[in-house]
Amino acid sequence: MKKIIALFVVMLAFGLNANAQKKAPSNQVVAAKTQESFKASAEKDLKALKEVVELQGSQEKAFMDLFIYKHEVLSHDLSQERKDILAESVESKISSTLTPEQNKKLAATPGLLKVLSH
Repeated sequence: MKKIIALFVVMLAFGLNANAQKKAPSNQVVAAKTQESFKASAEKDLKALKEVVELQGSQEKAFMDLFIYKHEVLSHDLSQERKDILAESVESKISSTLTPEQNKKLAATPGLLKVLSH
């Protein structure tokens, strides 16, 4: 009787372990798709910025990383206060990365900064 119970427990353990291993790749696929979604949204933001401001050197990569980060954070369920703090942070990073001439061009299009930060 003890051997039957022990055999049942071992079979159950192996069954659960094998089942857990099958589910892991699907989670990775979902994560890869969401990363692609973040990247696509960030490219859209970067394109909108490049239509107004000509970016120099490493600014394009810096903005791409910033916009990907913004979309990753916004994908979580955040309160409005947290979203406002994130928007302020993104706005300050945008303005600090751009040169004064680029900031003037960005200021000429008033709604763009709000679109890029929200």
